[in-house]
Amino acid sequence: KENEGYYIPIEYPEKDINPGLSLEFVFQKLKPIFENNTNCFCGQNVKYDALVLSRYGIHISNIVFDTMIAEYMLHPEKNSYKMDYLSLDYLKYRMVPIDDLIGTGLHQKSMSEVPLKDISFYASEDADIAFQLAAILKEKLEEENLSEPYNNIELPLIPVLTTIEKNGVNLDFDFLSDLSIQFGNKLAELSEEIHRLAGREFNINSPKQLGEILFDELGLKPIRKRSTAVEVLEILRNHHPLPEEVLKYRHLAKLKSTYVDAFPNYVNKETGRVHTSLNQTIAATGRLSSTSPNFQNIPIRTKTGREVRKAFIPQEKDWVILSADYSQVELRIMANYSHEPELIKAFEMDADIH
Repeated sequence: KENEGYYIPIEYPEKDINPGLSLEFVFQKLKPIFENNTNCFCGQNVKYDALVLSRYGIHISNIVFDTMIAEYMLHPEKNSYKMDYLSLDYLKYRMVPIDDLIGTGLHQKSMSEVPLKDISFYASEDADIAFQLAAILKEKLEEENLSEPYNNIELPLIPVLTTIEKNGVNLDFDFLSDLSIQFGNKLAELSEEIHRLAGREFNINSPKQLGEILFDELGLKPIRKRSTAVEVLEILRNHHPLPEEVLKYRHLAKLKSTYVDAFPNYVNKETGRVHTSLNQTIAATGRLSSTSPNFQNIPIRTKTGREVRKAFIPQEKDWVILSADYSQVELRIMANYSHEPELIKAFEMDADIH
């Protein structure tokens, strides 16, 4: 019902004085409820809840609505789909901010330290607002003719992504460790060459110092107010060898810090694998995105980028990794909608579309 919610406490500060129910007992009672196909479940970012429960062997069998994904489909251009904002927008109701309960920064505490009175209200409010928003957003999806893709594409994807995230990815960490050393040595060589071309040592990672070298000391023509962005260096490399070396340095430094050195920090000690988050509500185009860590943007066009991809390996020796992709899917859709004969012919003959 609206304006009603329940909270089952497990860990809370008053537990010593007021012992409640054990985790095992609660899950024993909840498991048949969650796994009963006739029960319907809705929530905000249900994948998160499904992942947490899956760690205890509980499967949510019938997810019928996710408010975060619904709002994303209605407004794919938004920066945030937090329930606090949805509550203000649709219900004109200000929710209790989580910072009021656990604080921020260094002094942030865990939920188990929040007094029972405060957390029970917060958690019940959380569930109730999601429930109320589900009814409103369901109507809005119908008004915008978005119910079909929502129910047939986005919702069925939730359990699929939950499984992928839970399984995680197997990486060769010895290979990454060796690669880190190789990249480190190559960066040292590039630094030496850049300093030689500049005629002196400077901080390559400082746009200001790099700008001074390029525009003041080497006399290159400034582009876009002395910018040292990649696209500017791409132009300047036609006029001097130093920008080319800086581009190589930046590419390698990014691969090393963002991927090679970062991936091992995300290893789950229990599984030995890396469990990235696959997000349905970040890219406005509808494609998935990967965060913590980002597995999605590892370059494939450069030799060094392809080296990083070699770290992804099957867990068993006789297993393989299968890669599948729709070839030119947007152009195929365009051919289908436009009925353009030459475009259709090109696809039918399996010609190179470009």
